[in-house]
Amino acid sequence: MNVNKKHGAGFGIFLACSSAVATGTFGIFLHYMAELGLSDDTVTLIGPVFMFFAFLIIALIKDRRLLKAPKKLYYFTMIVVSGFVLYPLYNFTYVRVFANLPMAIASLFHFSNAIVLVFLMRIIFKQKITKDKIICCVLAIAGILLVLQVITFGTVAPEDNIPITAMGIFWGVAVACSLALVYSIDYFHINHDVPVITTQIYACLCSSLILFLTSNPASVVQNISEAVSANGIAVILLAIAYCAVLMWSYYSITACYNYIDASLGALTFVLEPSVAAVLGFFILSETLNPLQILGIAIAVCAIVYMQYAEGKREKLEAEKSTQAADNSDSNILAENALK
Repeated sequence: MNVNKKHGAGFGIFLACSSAVATGTFGIFLHYMAELGLSDDTVTLIGPVFMFFAFLIIALIKDRRLLKAPKKLYYFTMIVVSGFVLYPLYNFTYVRVFANLPMAIASLFHFSNAIVLVFLMRIIFKQKITKDKIICCVLAIAGILLVLQVITFGTVAPEDNIPITAMGIFWGVAVACSLALVYSIDYFHINHDVPVITTQIYACLCSSLILFLTSNPASVVQNISEAVSANGIAVILLAIAYCAVLMWSYYSITACYNYIDASLGALTFVLEPSVAAVLGFFILSETLNPLQILGIAIAVCAIVYMQYAEGKREKLEAEKSTQAADNSDSNILAENALK
C-alpha cells in the first residue's frame, strides 16, 4: 500500500470541498424535480444508471484499461464488499435513520462518520490521530450543531414530530459506521492504485443492479414519460444537470484520496448543510438565523484550518526530505574523499 500521499493536499481538500458543495445542492434539485413530477423512485434510479453509463463511456474513450482492476482481488472488493455489501448497507441505514430521528439529529449522526473515520484510518491504515485532526473535528461538529439548529441557545427551533428513541440512536450509529466503511473501502482501492473511474464504474453498476431488482423500472419509465408530457424538455434538462452534479460529487470525493486521507475528506462535508442552508435561503426563501450564519462561519474556519495544517505538514515533510538528501550527498562525498 502506498501510504505516502501525493504532494498537493490543498488540491485534495479542494476536491473534497467541491464534493461537499455539490452534495449541498441536492436538496434544490430534489425540490424542483418533485415539482416537475419526478417520483422518489425515479430520482433514486436515474442517478447511478446515468453515472454508470457516463463513467463507462469515459473509460471506453479515454483508455479501455480503466475497465480492469490492477489485481483480481480488487474485483471482489469492488463488486462484493463495496457494491453488494457496504453501499447497500449504507443506503439501508440512511433511509432508516431519517425515518426514526428528527432531521437535524439524523444529519448530525450522518456527519459523525468523519469521527468514526479518524479511528478507522488509525486502525486500518495506520494514519496518526493528530492534534490538527482533533481541532478540525471539534470545529466541524460545533459548526454543524449550529447550522442544523441542534443547539439554539433559547431561540425557537424548527418543530419536528419525530421523537428521539433508542432505535433511532441505533440507526444513527449504524449510518455513521456504514458510511465510514464505504469511505474506507474507496480509500483502500485508491491507495492500491485502482483508478477513480474504475471504482466508480463498478460501484454504480452494482447500485444500478440492486435498484433494478428492488424497484419497478416500468413505473419509472412511465413516470418520466408523464413528467415530460406535462412539463416538457425542462424535466430532462433538470434530471441531466442533477445527475452531472451527482457524478462530480462521487468522483471528486474519491479522487481526493490521492492527496489526503479519508477522514479529512469526510470532515469537509461540514460544508454540505451550510451550502444547503444558504441555497434554501436565497432560492426557496427559507429562514437563516444568526446562529446558523455563525455555524457556517465556523464550518469555513474548520476548512481553512485544515488547509493550513496540511500545508504546514507538507512543508515539514519537504524540509525533512531535503535534509535527508543533503545528508546522503554529504556521506557520499565523505566516502569518496576517503578512497
